[in-house]
Amino acid sequence: MKHEIIEVPVISEAIRLLGAPTSALTRVGSTLYTCGMPPIDHETGHIVRGDIATQTRACLRALSFTLNHAGSSLDDVFKSLVFLTDNALATEMNVVYREFFSQCIPARSCVAVKPWAHFDIEIECIATIG
Repeated sequence: MKHEIIEVPVISEAIRLLGAPTSALTRVGSTLYTCGMPPIDHETGHIVRGDIATQTRACLRALSFTLNHAGSSLDDVFKSLVFLTDNALATEMNVVYREFFSQCIPARSCVAVKPWAHFDIEIECIATIG
């Protein structure tokens, strides 16, 4: 199967500006793979600052926008991976996460990583199209 890189308006450029050698979204067959999505405002491309609830909401909105661009949605996510700079943030992050995944909760892993300079969370997803 062919591997396709999908350009997502605003999001792809914002990811490139962060300097990470990654694509925001790729597709193989009917499966979509997002990058570890930082808290990007999907309208401006700027990093969203604030507490972990604010950052989590921005990540999930950016992921929703990204998946919608490719004909999918958060309802089609079957696996996610959350990266946090501190496990102590997980409880508050989970409150927001449940707002976005209230019905169809995907399998998920959550790991603590060394802090990034500009944000405290990234979330990546694997989803189907349709």
